[in-house]
Amino acid sequence: MFQTFFGAIGVGLVLFALLTLCYGAFLKLSMPKKHFKYYLVIPAKRSDHDVCASAYAARMKMSFFGDEDFGSVVVLDCGMEESQKLVAENICRGTNGIYLCDYKTFEDLTK
Repeated sequence: MFQTFFGAIGVGLVLFALLTLCYGAFLKLSMPKKHFKYYLVIPAKRSDHDVCASAYAARMKMSFFGDEDFGSVVVLDCGMEESQKLVAENICRGTNGIYLCDYKTFEDLTK
């Protein structure tokens, strides 16, 4: 009985490992060979509480995919409160690739 139980767990782990390898291979194959610079824009309004967490998570995903040199996260100030703005500025200072800007700066950035 124990052999059957542990055998089933072993087969499940082997199948999970094969599925993970296939996922990694398909992910690597679907990534473009040539990288271009891009910006991920996250608009921040007064009522948004998790903007900084979203920006940090987006930057971590870029790092996971190997795009930290090509992608940047821009938190667009659409009327943020001062406390939110201070937290966002602290994250921008502590993390390379996350920027906080208003409409005017964003227009200059995208020209």
